[in-house]
Amino acid sequence: MGTDLARVRKELAGQAQSEAQRPRLLERGEVMPLSLPAWALDATRGDCTTLLFLAPVPTQFLLHVHPWPGLPNAFASSAGALQLTRCGRARASLLQAFVEMRSPRAVLHTLVAVGAQAAAPLTDSLPERDAGSAAPVGDPGPPLPRAPLDERLRRFEILAREAGAVAVETRLLPEQGYVRLVLEPGCHRLLATTKASSEPYQLLLQSPEATKPERHDASAEGDVAHELCTVRPRPLLVSVEGQLGEVERQLAIGHFSLPRGLPGRFGPAAAERLLEALGGSSAPKALGTLVASSLGAQGRTPLPRSLLPHTCYVAVAAAIHGQPSAVSLAVEAGTLNAQSSSAEGQPGPRIAFCTGREAQVSLDVEARGLGVAWLFGLFQVGPARVGAP
Repeated sequence: MGTDLARVRKELAGQAQSEAQRPRLLERGEVMPLSLPAWALDATRGDCTTLLFLAPVPTQFLLHVHPWPGLPNAFASSAGALQLTRCGRARASLLQAFVEMRSPRAVLHTLVAVGAQAAAPLTDSLPERDAGSAAPVGDPGPPLPRAPLDERLRRFEILAREAGAVAVETRLLPEQGYVRLVLEPGCHRLLATTKASSEPYQLLLQSPEATKPERHDASAEGDVAHELCTVRPRPLLVSVEGQLGEVERQLAIGHFSLPRGLPGRFGPAAAERLLEALGGSSAPKALGTLVASSLGAQGRTPLPRSLLPHTCYVAVAAAIHGQPSAVSLAVEAGTLNAQSSSAEGQPGPRIAFCTGREAQVSLDVEARGLGVAWLFGLFQVGPARVGAP
């Protein structure tokens, strides 16, 4: 870092004035407001202001500036570095700027420069930090021939059985009317598929408690794949809608049991969200003992814990209320620093980890969105190695 900073300062020496700000140690989710020196926007010193940020190469962070017409206001670092120049009136957007750390922890160095024109690109002084341009999308070639309907259904059953399905069934999907299912507690993989490609259609899933059905668009090949999980028996009506024509459609359903140890004390809706965040039909078949649970709201919530040494755990955070745009879960245990995030529309993140000799663990949940509430669960799944206590 010392060499990189020296090279950058040398490159900025051609500006009217430049200065390094005090370095800051930032942790994941921490936000650092940027206070510019008064000379940084002084028109007599130059028309352009440059902000330059340096951190170790693996570091990821975001820079947010005040919105300005026609210009982006959020920027992501690349190889631990970021440079932004604004000139003329647009540099007023730098009066409201802050850095958001996305890596577990890093020291961030900030340099500010002002001059008659934009500073040279960062890659001139630090070419090794140039990630290069994104490769163009290659030609994937012609699509594979569509397998016969019986073969696709057989393949679905094989994959479901290998994943632990306790039963697989197939129903004919009529052009008119619906298929009535009663789903037992567990997770259920659905595949609607046709004998041949057909006109676009939608698969409709109607539960008694829902005011309107869920709609799932068919792919270009005429398939719809979906999974739903329930902790209580659930009636379900399955139908299709669209320009159907006389095309044979089959509905395959793979049924998976609930994982042993799934807690029900928080109510069925929360348990189902927790199950989805654990992976649904891919969740561990046995969760082990629930050693900690917590409810929280949007923002960042630290959850430090003292756990057993040489023991493995699964941590999960599930959004149970509101409109989450992102939920993140991080764990620091000894030399381990891990993070998992879920995007909008996903149930929540999970992390599996094992403690070492030192069993003090730092966990935290960060949620963003509108009116978000989340449920956190920590399950003890077993010893870290054979013979460990």
